[in-house]
Amino acid sequence: GSAKLSGKMFQDQVCIDQNKTACTQFDFLALYQAVGLDDTDGVLGLAVHPDKAKKNLSYVWQLKNKGLISKAIVSFSVAGPNMDDKSYAIFGGLNAV
Repeated sequence: GSAKLSGKMFQDQVCIDQNKTACTQFDFLALYQAVGLDDTDGVLGLAVHPDKAKKNLSYVWQLKNKGLISKAIVSFSVAGPNMDDKSYAIFGGLNAV
């Protein structure tokens, strides 16, 4: 592509539970400038990479490959300020309610 990205690579321990027992090291690019990505989305590496050989760049695939979740899926809901619900994210499954 023709995008120009400026940022730094970082690694951090990320946990998906409050007890910090389901954790993994996650490599990510923290952008401070992105030119030419106007039609691209993705939150915290949750977007599927179009190149299957690079799917491991996804946080969800890293969790699955390290055995922390059984399926490489994530479901989430973001509640607004006037809603009674709370925001949540479920890694490896979905909200069956």
